Order: sequence, then C-alpha cells, then structure tokens
Amino acid sequence: MQITSDFNQKIAKFPASATSVLEKIPAQLGKLDAAQVEALKITLGLSLEELMIQLLPVAASLSVAEISDFHVGVVAEGLSGSLYLGANLEFTGLPLKATVHAEQFAVVNAWHRGEQGLKRLVVNEAPCGHCRQFLNELCRADQLQVIVHSDSRDSAQHYSIGDLLPDRFGPADLGMEDGALMCDLSYPMDLPAEFEGDELAEVALFAASKSYAPVCQSRAGIALRLKSGRIVTGRYGANAAFNPGVTAMESAAVNWRLALLQNPDDMIEEAVMVEQPTKSSQKELAVSFLDKYGIALRYIQL
Repeated sequence: MQITSDFNQKIAKFPASATSVLEKIPAQLGKLDAAQVEALKITLGLSLEELMIQLLPVAASLSVAEISDFHVGVVAEGLSGSLYLGANLEFTGLPLKATVHAEQFAVVNAWHRGEQGLKRLVVNEAPCGHCRQFLNELCRADQLQVIVHSDSRDSAQHYSIGDLLPDRFGPADLGMEDGALMCDLSYPMDLPAEFEGDELAEVALFAASKSYAPVCQSRAGIALRLKSGRIVTGRYGANAAFNPGVTAMESAAVNWRLALLQNPDDMIEEAVMVEQPTKSSQKELAVSFLDKYGIALRYIQL
C-alpha cells in the first residue's frame, strides 16, 4: 500500500490542547471516543458538526489514491457518540472494483469497532451513487444524516438517505426483513478439527461469523498477521445491489491501512480466509490482492 500520509501535518494545525487528543487517533485505529469528542468540542469551542468538518482534512490524509490522486475524507458519528475516520483506498494493478470508497472505509471502521449504526456522516465531496446505495444498507439508515462540505462551498449541505436515493432499492425488496449492515448479527460457524488451535484461522472464523450476507449467504472473514505481530481482520458486508458491498479482503485492507497509521512499515506476513462459499466466492479477489504484496492466501472452506 503506497502511503503518502500527511496526518501529522494536518493535526499540527490544531491548537496544542486539541493536538494532544488527536495524536491518539493512530493508536485508536482511526477513532475518537465520545469523551474525547466532547473534550475537543469544549477545547475548540465548536459544535459537533463543526468539529467533524474541521476533521475532514485529517480523514482525507488517510487516503491511498494510487490511481486517481483524488483524496476523499469522511468523518462518521456512531450511535455511541464516537467519531470514525474514513478515506478512499485505490490499488494499482487491481480492478477498480477493489477500490474502497471513503464512505465504505468509515462504515467498516465503525463496524469493526463495535458500532451498530451511524447518526451522521460528513464528507468533503458528495457521495457517488455507489456509496448512496451502500449507505442505504445500514442498520437505521433512515435516521442517518449525510452532510457534504467541500472546499468549494461556504456552507454544508444536509441530506437524508431518502434525499440522496429516492425510490431506493434495498434488502426489503428482496424479502430480507431481518437485520442490516452494522446490526449486531452473529452466525454459528465451526472450523474443521484440523484447524483447532490455529490462531489466525480462529480469528478469521470469528470475522466470518460477524459478516453480513443475507442474500448470497456466503459468509467470509480474513485475518492478516502483520510484521509487528498485530492481527487485523476483515468481514464481508454485502449489499442488496451486490457491487456496492465490501468484500472481506476490502474490509481487511481498511483495517490494515488504520494499522499503518501507527506503524507505516507494518507489512502483511500471513493471511487466512475462512469462507462458506455458495454461488459466489471471494477467494480469487483476495488471492489477487495479496499476490500484489507477495503473500499467499491460506484458504479454509467450510
């Protein structure tokens, strides 16, 4: 992953009293907890929306735009009151489908940190149609407020999902009434006996058990062991319209990028995917992604 982050320069533009809080973002994997958010609001004399707008350049500094050189930043507020950063990820040599949009990054970040929905999302460019469809899949999507504040505008524009995606298509149109992306879902899954005690396989299994795949039922999870020994995971987040979903590998790329914020040299050393394939499988996409970094995928089919 080609990182050219200016994260430290972006937070250095804040007053020292705020910088001491913002410097904790890397260790917290792109998150500010609710207490830190309140402290920043008081220190900076800002409303929550104003603070989220001020943090957009910090979020955009996480962008990896190897193809477009177009950097998008997102700040999302979870139901807990915590804030989560997101940015677009692009990968040379891979299909554009492997791109992770900034809105997807922020959702994956919040979802893997335990959030079960978002209250609002601030972005520095209007969400594309792909992301509008993706956000429509979220738990409590009807309550989500999307705020667009680009550098070319003096004021923020406020939208609901209904505003952004009228006559929208979603899980209910496929008869899927129970659960949504980011809801607290878990599926019982067991590893084959020969993998018991295999730490990476067990972590990948847990990620797969928390994935969201109501239509295809093809649950998948990935665990990456990094050079430092840290393990990051990714889980499948499906979409009723298929393509706007995030694969397990794409989710893992988000969490790897967040780990690199703390340690830029923390490369992947080992990868395991656990999957229940049905009519679709994410194996080949993961193999292609990891091959770019010289890593062979260990694949466990349930």
